[in-house]
Amino acid sequence: MGGLTIQKVCFAALIAGYTIWRAWETRRKQGSARGDIRLLWTFYALVILTGVVFVGTILEFCFVPREHSLVVSLVGVILFAAAHLLRLKAIRTLDKYWSLHIEIRDKQQLVQEGIYGYMRHPAYAAFILEHIAVPLFGNAWWSLSAAVFLYTPMLLIRMRLEEAALVEKFGEQYRDYQRRVGALWPRLSTLTKLGKAQQSSS
Repeated sequence: MGGLTIQKVCFAALIAGYTIWRAWETRRKQGSARGDIRLLWTFYALVILTGVVFVGTILEFCFVPREHSLVVSLVGVILFAAAHLLRLKAIRTLDKYWSLHIEIRDKQQLVQEGIYGYMRHPAYAAFILEHIAVPLFGNAWWSLSAAVFLYTPMLLIRMRLEEAALVEKFGEQYRDYQRRVGALWPRLSTLTKLGKAQQSSS
């Protein structure tokens, strides 16, 4: 079996696995604490843009004649695996507060433990990585452009809207959290403080 054929089989398996996982994730009951869902249009906008990126990747991979780099595909697989692990960590840390929507609960607590001690929006960071990883795996450059210039800006808009809702809910507590912890990647100051805290406790 040729290298490109193997790559196509792996690509099909990756897309199928991702589709099944996301369908299950979207349909399942997301935690036990339900709340007020806001700005639902942002969810549907991201779903549509996800379709643009992923369907575009499939079409490019299958029908656009071009050289396929195994190195680029491997980078895509690594990023995809990292994104999957990061999102799982975020889901497990939030537990009953996890949701795909901007959802505010009456008795909601501000989670700052685990991965949320390093970044405020690890799930959003994971989504960005996923939408970059899949086009890389398929060497789909047009779809990669859609991920960078369409999906990512929409996700950042949603993040800002969610942050405004969280400031409304938690007030100064969340503003302090914003000052201390980076949004999509850890700040050096946060890593240093957490490192010192772990050393003192050991």
